[in-house]
Amino acid sequence: MRLFPQQLSIALLAGTALGSAQALPVNWADWTSGTAGVNGSAAGHFATSAGQVDISYSGEVAFLQTGSGGSYYIPSTPYVSALIDNPPPAAEMIALSRNTAKTLEFSQPVDNLFFAVVSLNGNGYRFDSDFEIVSTGCGYWGCGTLSKVDLGNGQFQLNGTGEPHGVIRFTGAVSSITWTSLTNEYWNGFTVGTFGVATPVPEPASYALMALGLLGVGIAARRRMR
Repeated sequence: MRLFPQQLSIALLAGTALGSAQALPVNWADWTSGTAGVNGSAAGHFATSAGQVDISYSGEVAFLQTGSGGSYYIPSTPYVSALIDNPPPAAEMIALSRNTAKTLEFSQPVDNLFFAVVSLNGNGYRFDSDFEIVSTGCGYWGCGTLSKVDLGNGQFQLNGTGEPHGVIRFTGAVSSITWTSLTNEYWNGFTVGTFGVATPVPEPASYALMALGLLGVGIAARRRMR
């Protein structure tokens, strides 16, 4: 397959990026307000280089941390990795306790949505979007493991064994996610982060059409010169 110059440049840049991949700082959520309860809610935002992205959460809330209280992201080991340079900030978390549906929505699509988990003790989440496990390890409440199961029909399950703490990632542009806790639990917690606002990348077909258009303009110009 022959690549147009623009496609070749993108391919070379992508190869360079993959070859020199390193941990990057994540813009973690700043939770600012919310209401606890079965029909709870929370609001916050990401502060990205492209501006603020608002976050809206709906679903049950056992309790909410908006920057004050104890930090459950200690030690930071389960939350940093070859992709993530910084753990979530202290006391920024939504705690869950019921096996009900939850939804996160963003004011504009974000790139690489990271979902940090605190103490998913013998519980799990069933998501409507595919994800990968980025890191897991011993955290504030102890040690455990995270595993993923593809249930089919667009359903993907995160299972916890022991006292797992860690991070999963939803790749690509994400504007919302919905999930359901598998069982009731005293509490488990989460927060979210992102590298930044999603930037659409033109498809190869777009470059082909642009090249054909430029070729047509060149041919027309040559005919006029004759």
